[in-house]
Amino acid sequence: MDRSTMDRTANVSWTDILSALHQSVRKAVLDAGREAIGTRNAKGDDVKCFDLVANDAALAVFREIQLPIVVNSEESEPLEIGSGTPRHRLVLDPVDGSDNWARGLPLSALSCAVLPVDAPLHPDWVEAALVGSIEKETTLIAIKGSGAWCGKERLRTSGARNVAGAMISVELNHHSPSPGFARLMAAARGVRCYGCASRAISLVAEGATDAHVDVRGRLTAESYLAAARLVIEAGGWVVGLDGAPLAAPESLTDRVSLVAASSRELCDKIVEVLGDEQA
Repeated sequence: MDRSTMDRTANVSWTDILSALHQSVRKAVLDAGREAIGTRNAKGDDVKCFDLVANDAALAVFREIQLPIVVNSEESEPLEIGSGTPRHRLVLDPVDGSDNWARGLPLSALSCAVLPVDAPLHPDWVEAALVGSIEKETTLIAIKGSGAWCGKERLRTSGARNVAGAMISVELNHHSPSPGFARLMAAARGVRCYGCASRAISLVAEGATDAHVDVRGRLTAESYLAAARLVIEAGGWVVGLDGAPLAAPESLTDRVSLVAASSRELCDKIVEVLGDEQA
């Protein structure tokens, strides 16, 4: 790596970069139309006008700062930006919960996770994370080892430990609940379904909900990596359905299931109730 690249990477403030990214993308989406444009992304999802506008706005921010990085976005091919040898990879979902936004429903977000360029797609390797609301100015940022924050307010999970007293969110799209999943929903104090993985998981980091459970085997990394880091930095746990460490997908088209919970105890109890959901 040349000296100029080392100097640029040594002085990086991911908090500043991610905050600017959120402001730029949110403005672009608010100014864009909500209609679909008749194409699909690599996962087979419909692409909306605002998806592409948001992606372009994000790439423009990265080009302006001229930091050598690799961008892996849901809406475009992997792209190397800046001069020099990249040290980081940014895993980006420009508008997570795009169906919500298209219909005027609440909960959609920009999700961005920063990892070492050759690291596995796993929350443990995320060095910085952003989940930024599209409908509001709320920006949630986590820095590995330094906590998760909403502005100057440090995020903490609720610390809930029991399923019976827990408010949980679940994802039901393209899924017929099995007995284990049905048992969990029946046992919880309350159940919500938000249709936006990054926002649903980050609500656990904020202490607003106690757990998020997705058993469908459909989640892709750009939707959960950043939010999972938020949960971990806020004191929570993120695991697979069997309670083991979360699998690391090979690409943004590989899919996983997960449990994100406010405490290890609650995580273990959710896994126990799910039982036959193990994959």
